[in-house]
Amino acid sequence: MTYNFRAQAEAAQQERDQAERRMKRIFWIGLLVPAIACTVAALLIGPDSWLGWVAVVAVAPAAAAGVAVTLMVQDRMAARR
Repeated sequence: MTYNFRAQAEAAQQERDQAERRMKRIFWIGLLVPAIACTVAALLIGPDSWLGWVAVVAVAPAAAAGVAVTLMVQDRMAARR
């Protein structure tokens, strides 16, 4: 059996390119979803008081945690396949 180094290198390069695209997508999702959630919360709550501002500011970490958990679950499901 002959070992094809060129095919292995091409497969590794494709895997790296795919991982890089995935990481960029995850970065933008992780950045935009909390920002959008915070904006929507600010528009809906209308932070007229300190409690309103606290509620709006608390939305961003909660949304970021939700995104992280969702992406982690997707990774686990993909690893099982």
